[in-house]
Amino acid sequence: MLRKFCFLIQLFLLFVIDANAQSPYVLNGSAIQDNCHCYTLTKDIEFQSGSIWNKNKIDITMPFDFFFNVNLGCLDVGGADGIAFVLQPISTSLGTVGAGLGFGGVVPSLGVTIDTYQNFDDHDPAYDHIAIQANGDLDHLSSNNLAGPVTALSGNDNIEDCKFHILEVNWQPDTDSLIVSMDGIRRLAIQKNIVADIFNNNPMVYWGFTSATGGSVNVQQMCTSLNANFKLAPHPNTCIGTPLTFLDSSVSFGSIANWYWNFGDGTTSTEKNPPAHNFAAPGIYDVTLNVLSGDGCKSDTFKKQVVISSFPVADFSTVDSPLCTGRSVIFSDASTVIAGTLNYWYWDLGNGQFSSDQSPVPIDYPLGDYDVKLFVKTKEGCASDTVSKHLEVLQSPAISFTKSDGCKDSPIPLDASNLNDTIHIKQWYWNFGDNSFSTDENPTHIFLQPGTYNVSLVAVANNGCISDTIINPVIIYGTNAFAGNDTTILQGYPFQLNASGGEFYSWFPPTGLSDAHIFNPITTLNNDITYTLTASTPVGCATSDTIHLKVVKGPEIYVPTAFTPNGDGLNDKFRIIPVGITTIRYFNIYNRWGQLIFSTKDPSKGWDGTVNGMPQPSGTYVWVAAGISSIDQSLLIKKGTLVLIR
Repeated sequence: MLRKFCFLIQLFLLFVIDANAQSPYVLNGSAIQDNCHCYTLTKDIEFQSGSIWNKNKIDITMPFDFFFNVNLGCLDVGGADGIAFVLQPISTSLGTVGAGLGFGGVVPSLGVTIDTYQNFDDHDPAYDHIAIQANGDLDHLSSNNLAGPVTALSGNDNIEDCKFHILEVNWQPDTDSLIVSMDGIRRLAIQKNIVADIFNNNPMVYWGFTSATGGSVNVQQMCTSLNANFKLAPHPNTCIGTPLTFLDSSVSFGSIANWYWNFGDGTTSTEKNPPAHNFAAPGIYDVTLNVLSGDGCKSDTFKKQVVISSFPVADFSTVDSPLCTGRSVIFSDASTVIAGTLNYWYWDLGNGQFSSDQSPVPIDYPLGDYDVKLFVKTKEGCASDTVSKHLEVLQSPAISFTKSDGCKDSPIPLDASNLNDTIHIKQWYWNFGDNSFSTDENPTHIFLQPGTYNVSLVAVANNGCISDTIINPVIIYGTNAFAGNDTTILQGYPFQLNASGGEFYSWFPPTGLSDAHIFNPITTLNNDITYTLTASTPVGCATSDTIHLKVVKGPEIYVPTAFTPNGDGLNDKFRIIPVGITTIRYFNIYNRWGQLIFSTKDPSKGWDGTVNGMPQPSGTYVWVAAGISSIDQSLLIKKGTLVLIR
């Protein structure tokens, strides 16, 4: 067993030695291998220099098209220094650190430099830039600066973004053309006989990458390109049952030895361009591709989602049933698809109109029959059969109603009319505007409050169609006669009445009145009288009220002799009664010690028998009042005593 184990160890060591012997690259300085085809040239450490060189010289009298993945690190502000693709015939040794990118001082040479630090001595621009430079000379104002500098990425000043970018270097000796692209976008080009002008007619050169850091740092990496990719050949659709052709478009620095396809449905292929594939069921499939390079490196997985659509089923519905004249028909799309996305609708609305909206605008159809059709497609190009539905548009009823204005608390008649005798009304629906309703054809309704009510009527015909809503305002009148409060007036002096609560007024008896048919007549009396007021509206609705006028001589201030503030609502306040007085100057009450305990200028206010909320004792109190006569403007002063009784 031990002998067998030792043999396996020896076999493993031979394999490792052989694998290293077969490696085509020489690594120098800080360069390390990360995986099968990727290398770190510098870590984020100051004053590093790393290079990787292919051991085998190439003949640049022959064309080449090299693809590499380069990563300039993640440190944007203060990140440095950069990386260079270099052709040189001398050796596979290490170049300078810092601003030289490991390329500085290599003579003769041709370099594609990607510089991420602004070195003023080299006349660098502020942005991350790419240039074609010769003989290890990084000065952009030197004759060795053959092209550039321009931004390393198209439309972007920063390439230190933690991402790998595809660098393509294409050499065509027939035209002496060198073209440099980043991420598939051309950045630089020169036309120069580099064999004669740079390499002294020696066409055999090494190629490799150099990189460096100085006082600023960044992780800087390169990979020989091995990017799996594919595209779907043009097809009219991706419907179920349609064979799809997948075309390899992988990019590799060297040859590709193997392709590994997985179609996401349990089937695979190892052909570069597999036969057309037919998916057995609709759905969303993740199609993946990996490639294996000639040196045994495996790519990352490239994935593309393919939607295999089922054939949709067109369908639609209408919001209302039945369909009636005077009512817009609203169509609602009800089409379905098991897999895929509907993105196309074509409506034939049966009336000469067409629409490509998912749900057409509402359509007003006249009375008649219509065939409406719908056809739909998915984004994947799968078309439905055309669905056709027959629509019958029925006649809607036409109605009206008559009404009359009236008084509150009185029956108001309402009469409905069918304006189309060919349609029978199945049901009437009244809304009286006061939260009351009726289904009678000709109802009567009692409104409890005056006002304007918007009475509405809707009818449903036997065919199920609904009429338009008819609205008519009904004015309900009401009166609330008020003749005024009973009062005392001066004998022989005019006094104006002021009634309210109606539109028309009548006073009875007319004795002493200037006009018995207005709301504010003037009366002049010698004796007491009681007037009855009747208030009415244009449709009647009369109510009545009375007012008693007590006639006294004056001007005078009448004062009671006692009051009983016991809260029974009778004689609870002590008030003066001014007659023929325009203004009360004061009305004061004093206790037996001469202290002022109540004062007002408003004759409607009276003393309630308290001081600061405290009830005063029973007893005799003194009052004094003064007012201005309405006859001669003289001052009338009255005084006396009152008795508070508890």
